[in-house]
Amino acid sequence: MAGIVLHYEQLQGAGYLRGNHLICTSAGLLSKPIDLGPPQFTPPNGFETRTGVKLPFAPDVGLVVLTVKSGFALFVHPKLTTDVPLHDDREGVGVAVLSTGLLINRRGPVDAALLGPYFQTGQRAYVVGNHLVAVTPSRTGAYAAFAMLPMDDVNSGLARYLIFLLPIGLICGGLLVLLLRIVVRVESAFAAKVKRAFKADQFYLQYQPVVDLETGRWVGAEALVRWRGANGEMRPDLFIPLMEEAGLIQALTDRVFALLAKEAGPDLRRRDDFYVAVNVAPLDLRGERLAGLIDGFLAATGCSPCQIAIEATERGLIDAGDGKQALAAVRARGVRVAVDDFGTGYSSLSYLQTFPLDCIKIDKSFVDAMGTQAATSSVVTHIINMARDLQLVLVAEGVETEAQECFLRERGVAYGQGWKFAKAMPWDQLVRQLDRQDLRLTANRPNSAPAGASRSVFVPVP
Repeated sequence: MAGIVLHYEQLQGAGYLRGNHLICTSAGLLSKPIDLGPPQFTPPNGFETRTGVKLPFAPDVGLVVLTVKSGFALFVHPKLTTDVPLHDDREGVGVAVLSTGLLINRRGPVDAALLGPYFQTGQRAYVVGNHLVAVTPSRTGAYAAFAMLPMDDVNSGLARYLIFLLPIGLICGGLLVLLLRIVVRVESAFAAKVKRAFKADQFYLQYQPVVDLETGRWVGAEALVRWRGANGEMRPDLFIPLMEEAGLIQALTDRVFALLAKEAGPDLRRRDDFYVAVNVAPLDLRGERLAGLIDGFLAATGCSPCQIAIEATERGLIDAGDGKQALAAVRARGVRVAVDDFGTGYSSLSYLQTFPLDCIKIDKSFVDAMGTQAATSSVVTHIINMARDLQLVLVAEGVETEAQECFLRERGVAYGQGWKFAKAMPWDQLVRQLDRQDLRLTANRPNSAPAGASRSVFVPVP
């Protein structure tokens, strides 16, 4: 996005929207999404238009924001599309939406009521009161450029208006069409980049361990997809939403399962007490797709169904229309299901009973707030009590300190995940760590159960 902004001088910035919320700009990821509100206009070609958008870091400028369905957005300063010299402060030019009359941009004292004759009868040049109004619709977009001129000046300078101002109005409308084409080009460029990344095997997996807080044993791991491009690593919190919007997320899920089978399959077969969790998107929860992925993985690896788990976000569960059936199908095969980032999405308790679930993963933001004065500091305790009532296993994400680990263990949270225990790592490194762990446990407990023995990660703790 930064390259697009630097390449086109008409742009003030670029960004990405999820719904109506701006989550990042060409300057980077926002610490908190900004609600831009619903679009004021969506033409047949699908480009959404918002006018007068004021951002916290530019509160005095009402930007024009153009967005496509994939979420890419361009920010245009309101003066750029009407940056023309006017003869005096009574003249006005601008751009309006053909279907609704919405003023996208203007300069000078523009009265929207003066456009009435054009929208009512289609007149392109007429006199209303003391103004001459001329309107020219765009040939390619759903917009019209207009000029409003005082009649006492028209008589003395008609040629100037006809030769200069109306062409400028057409340029304003043409600029908007150009910007929309830029948006499409950005979207297409991203899709092409993803397809090249698949061919070049730029996607890879790293695995972050899940730890039994009572024994310290690694009982599982979460498979995390990464993208190493030609210009370095791309952040998953940026490229995964973009791939969802571009309709490429299912291809990424397919690649994750293929990589997991290749890398982890042989070792998982000899570790029946260890599992790997895979994150899935809303589109993966539709129809029989997820069950097919599970069947393919089990057939290719010979692993037990209990050695793989599925993680879906709250948003994913709600957005997937038939997600309940998809999850029930994989659970019937013996695969366990967890809800990821719990508390950050819809936060509705009803879906915990509606969807077939085995585990709740407490989001890192709530773990960070434990023991502080933050408003969310007591949320973890409520989640623990609720999970116990619903007989759901708990995994706390983002555990980084000894104090956090103790707090969770004392309150009955069975499992943790975070930098306190280990960062995400390649599979071969994880296996070496597991082998060393087995040797250490065997040496410390020679007369006890085998080193591999551990309570199931999906059996709730009383």
